[in-house]
Amino acid sequence: MIDEIKKIKNEDINLKLRTLNLIRWIAIFGQFAAVIIAYFYFEISFNIYFCIPLILTSVILNIVVSIIYPLTKILNYKETFFYLIFDLIQLTSFLFFTGGLNNPFCIFILAPLVISATYLDLKRIIFITLLAIVSLSFLQFFYYPLESNINQISNFRFTEFEIFSIWTALIITSIFITAYCFRVADESRKTEMALKETQLALSNEEKVSALMSLTAAAVHELGTPLSTISIIAKELENNKQVSEYSEDISLIQSQLKRCREILERLRSNSLSDNSNEFINQLDFVRLINEIISTYSTQDIDIKIMADQSFDEGKVTVSRSAELVQSITNIIDNAYKYANSSIDINLENKSNIITITVEDDGPGFAQEIYPFLGEPYVQNSNKFAKKGLGLGLFISKNLLAKLKGEIKFSNKEDGGGCVIISLLKSEIGFKNEQY
Repeated sequence: MIDEIKKIKNEDINLKLRTLNLIRWIAIFGQFAAVIIAYFYFEISFNIYFCIPLILTSVILNIVVSIIYPLTKILNYKETFFYLIFDLIQLTSFLFFTGGLNNPFCIFILAPLVISATYLDLKRIIFITLLAIVSLSFLQFFYYPLESNINQISNFRFTEFEIFSIWTALIITSIFITAYCFRVADESRKTEMALKETQLALSNEEKVSALMSLTAAAVHELGTPLSTISIIAKELENNKQVSEYSEDISLIQSQLKRCREILERLRSNSLSDNSNEFINQLDFVRLINEIISTYSTQDIDIKIMADQSFDEGKVTVSRSAELVQSITNIIDNAYKYANSSIDINLENKSNIITITVEDDGPGFAQEIYPFLGEPYVQNSNKFAKKGLGLGLFISKNLLAKLKGEIKFSNKEDGGGCVIISLLKSEIGFKNEQY
């Protein structure tokens, strides 16, 4: 599933062929109407015999593409890139024969830039922007002038200063609008991909939770019939009339014992003991231990320190995918950056439970500190590992669903510190005194 998401991110950009074809048809009819009205109504003289073939090339391309590919086809970066390059060259050629920058419709050269900045990657955006700047610079000096007797236009053109002003305005606008659209679209794409990863992580945890609930239900349901079978087997074993089947009965007893051992192992691995709500409730300290068991190595020493209330009473919470996955991501991030130790402190306060995760690593770099909790933040320090940002983003969003809070800080003696605050009312908190 993760590979599929990355493939979609790298190749498909959710832009349908139908959308670009529709935009091009609108441009075709607009260009054709402008040529006809200007040439026959306003009697503006320009090289119409070159303009019409240019319009027809767009018509032919649209028809051919519609025949070869289904309109629902999702375009990738490469296909969209060449699509926009053609539109930019066609529009530049059209303006070349109709007055260059003297033509008020030269502003339409910004359209391919907006689309590219919204959907393409940075390298292709820069190339298209540079091509647009070159095209505008070419049109500043080279073009066929417009002429019209009826409108007293003779070899019409702006002054050099006016042309330069138009060129400057279009260049600045091209750079600004491209940078603006790319920045907004890039943030949107990052958030969208991070949310997909969040949903995937949440889905995996929900599957694990469902499997554990199914295991708990199986342990609970199978306990009674196995006990009944065991009692009957003992009675048959003591019955002298069936002594000839004593070996079979002993075999049944041994298999029953084995079944009980398996069920007990399942119960001890996934459920809290002596709980009437064992399917939905689990011991909070045991939850933390289950999470850190994955990271138990000789290199990193992970310690759990809980206040006295966790020892005096049985603190349980409702198992939820959001809770498990958010804590897992924080511990996983600490494990990646810790040098030798991680300390996890649990505090039971009046209406909240706080989890403090501290490591002895390099801590959070100052340049990324203001952006912690946003997707795909990278630490530029030489000791940094790739990937910082997405896990914290997922945890922040999952905790928000539980109305929890997360805070980041650096310890004075070095290392990162993450404090998670959980509302007891949102996590099904229960504290049963022994």
